[in-house]
Amino acid sequence: MTDTLLGLLTVENLLVVLITFTGGFVRGYTGFGNGLVMAPLLSLFWGPVEAIAVTVGLGFAGLVQIVRPAIPLVVWREVGPMTFAALVFTPIGTYFLVSLDPEIVKKIIAAAVLVVTLITLRGWNYTGPRGPIPSIMAGGLGAMINGVAGVGGPPIVLYLMSAREDARVLRANIVIIMGIMGIAVFLSIITAGEMSAHSLLRIAGLVVPFGGGVWLGARMFNVLPGKVFRLIILWMLVAISVSILVAS
Repeated sequence: MTDTLLGLLTVENLLVVLITFTGGFVRGYTGFGNGLVMAPLLSLFWGPVEAIAVTVGLGFAGLVQIVRPAIPLVVWREVGPMTFAALVFTPIGTYFLVSLDPEIVKKIIAAAVLVVTLITLRGWNYTGPRGPIPSIMAGGLGAMINGVAGVGGPPIVLYLMSAREDARVLRANIVIIMGIMGIAVFLSIITAGEMSAHSLLRIAGLVVPFGGGVWLGARMFNVLPGKVFRLIILWMLVAISVSILVAS
């Protein structure tokens, strides 16, 4: 038994646990973003389908801690149309995820993370019209990106932020729509026959560090200086994305 446990203490496994904990912390603190951290990094160790399967599976598990306080605050006139778009467009994105060459998907993930991170760093905000159609468009774009790369949060967050809601309401909207999209990706991967027993074992093995990260992030929401934390994470994502894109 001891030899088996020691055999699990490899550098790769320790890095995976650290990545998972960090992704959980970001999810608990912001209501989304675990895919931005986990999908590009885990795809370096495993194939992109496996990385996204584990990422969305853990995201689904992490919802238990943050979804209940979010539900009473949700603005359904914004989130409702996005939910419809997520259910329609997520399977299309997931189709590309499981169909394309894994190396191409890794580059797509890295490029998507880089673009949305740079947009966020630039401070760009959506200033266009609001309503059911724009909500569906934002939700559809996020769902497509989430299906193929696991990082569909930023388009949705940028749209929701333009409503100038209270921070808690904004976070609640993000928690619910990202949770729904995560479930849609998870079910799409299962339907495509790409959720292996190995993936489920990895999800089960990483639930504790991910859940610990979510717990800590949720409790630090009112403590950490958000601006500093946000900048650290964003510049880290830029470095990760560029590294993946230039790697041979």
